[in-house]
Amino acid sequence: MVFLLKTVLSIIAFVASLFSSELLAAEVAIGIQATMNSIDIQESKDNEKTIARMTSDIKYYPTVSLLSDEYYFSKDSNVGVQLQFDWSIFKVDKQEVGGNDTGIDLGTSISGYALSGVPVLFYHFNRHNRNEWNVKLGTGLGLGYLKLKGDYQITDVTHPDYSKKKQVSMDEVGLAVGVYLEANKGNHVISVYNFSPVTQSGTSQLEEYNFFLSYKYRVNIDGLLYP
Repeated sequence: MVFLLKTVLSIIAFVASLFSSELLAAEVAIGIQATMNSIDIQESKDNEKTIARMTSDIKYYPTVSLLSDEYYFSKDSNVGVQLQFDWSIFKVDKQEVGGNDTGIDLGTSISGYALSGVPVLFYHFNRHNRNEWNVKLGTGLGLGYLKLKGDYQITDVTHPDYSKKKQVSMDEVGLAVGVYLEANKGNHVISVYNFSPVTQSGTSQLEEYNFFLSYKYRVNIDGLLYP
């Protein structure tokens, strides 16, 4: 994990070096998102057996992103890189039991928030027509920060603590993997993306999966940062 974190930091530093210092954090995107969350709780990083899975119905939250300008590999290229920093809040209050994929209420819940910083490698369709709808499809690997608190019930029938409730509290940095699909027209942004931080809590490993559908309005802040 330490080696991977160092590798990701090196990737972020390299991507940042592609931009001049005046181009980092060029825009803020503010909006609302519909999100579905789930958290897999695994016994340990060495034994990736899931002992509980928390889920949620669709929930609506405000969202904020900080975006760099795009860097394209040539003047006419549709392939580029962009640094993206996202903030989101979440709450999971159901658990999957047996074959029930939708989850049931066991009186447990975990809530918190997540931050991520990911360099996104993307392909930009219809790049040169910004006043028309254009689409970016990309993926990235970066750093995620996860702060959460709550409880869960062990639902793995083979576990010695089956049906017992456990407390969880986390304030950790880990890897973040994202897949992005974004449609833009002017300052309007509609995006679908997945963000999955992987972190450790004591002897347990938590993998959070977030699916977002969001609308955001972008505001250029170059004039505020560099008057």
